[in-house]
Amino acid sequence: MIDIKVKKTNDKALIPFKTYDKDFCYDCIATSREEIAPNVYKYGLGLAFEIDRQSKYTGLNISLDFRPRSSVWKTGMILSNCEGTVDELFRGEVSAVFYHILRDMPIYEVGDKIIQFKVGLTEPINFIPSDELSKTERQNGSYGSTGK
Repeated sequence: MIDIKVKKTNDKALIPFKTYDKDFCYDCIATSREEIAPNVYKYGLGLAFEIDRQSKYTGLNISLDFRPRSSVWKTGMILSNCEGTVDELFRGEVSAVFYHILRDMPIYEVGDKIIQFKVGLTEPINFIPSDELSKTERQNGSYGSTGK
C-alpha cells in the first residue's frame, strides 16, 4: 500500500474516495469555482498532498495523476490539459481548470465530483540516444493509420 498524506485546505473538502471498493480511481469534489477567463473555470479541490517516499516503493517513481470523470460528457466542459499530475514537491491546493465549450450544457458546481485521482508506479527510465530504431509493421503510421 502506498501512503499519501492529505491536508484539507478547505472545510468543504473530502478525502478522495471510491464509490465502490473495486473502482480503479478515487473521486474528488470541487470546493470552489472561479471563472478565470471567459468560459474558463478553475476548480479548487481543497486538498494538498505528500507522497510517502519512505515506503517499500523507495527508488520507484510514484505519480499522483488526475483526469476527468467519465460523466464529464453530461457537462459542456473539458479538462484544460486532459490530465494533471501533482508534482512530488508541490504542497499547495490542487486545482483543475475546465473549458466550458458547450454553453447550452451545465457546468460543474461546488460539491460536484469533478475529477478522479490515479496513482501510478513506474521504475526510473533511462532514455538511450540512438540513430536507428528497429523496423515494425506500422513504422511511421500515426493518427488513425491502424484503421477505425
